[in-house]
Amino acid sequence: MRDSIGVARDLFLKGLPLAGQVDRRLSIDLELFSRGGLKILEKIEQQDYNVLSSRPKISKVERVGLLLGALTRRALSPAANPAA
Repeated sequence: MRDSIGVARDLFLKGLPLAGQVDRRLSIDLELFSRGGLKILEKIEQQDYNVLSSRPKISKVERVGLLLGALTRRALSPAANPAA
């Protein structure tokens, strides 16, 4: 499980820059997908990798934080030019 978490984390981190290369609406979706995935991986680690005893969950407060962070990062980043 530890190895799988490491591989998944690496893939999420490699995919994050893609959010800056697409239009803002899609970039927010990509950002939320990646950062939500990273948060779930963190939760799995906090449970000592035991996903059978309880499902890792992102709380409502954490979801709001992820959304606000994504909106802020996308608002402050230059708009991608899809025609380029």
